[in-house]
Amino acid sequence: MDHVLATPGPTRPADLSAEIIRMVDKQPGDLVTCRWLFDDHYRCNWWSASPSGDYDNPSMSGLMVTTHRVRQSRFLTVTRTEAGLVLSHDDDRAREK
Repeated sequence: MDHVLATPGPTRPADLSAEIIRMVDKQPGDLVTCRWLFDDHYRCNWWSASPSGDYDNPSMSGLMVTTHRVRQSRFLTVTRTEAGLVLSHDDDRAREK
């Protein structure tokens, strides 16, 4: 019987989302989410509390389902170097071309 050994495919890069969340600038009250997309590309969203001044019944705030909205969203390219993570905004890279 012949035995075929599978060769390992390319390794998936480590998901750096948690480290990215700790590194990015935040405003007071921000909640940041970050998702690995592919290769070294990530999408990060900065969530902030929605102001309740526009509610037609501000006393109902406890029943509101959507209490936060995305204040900022970025696509990032992130690489690990000996000095740490290097983050670049994909829109910054597009301007360089």
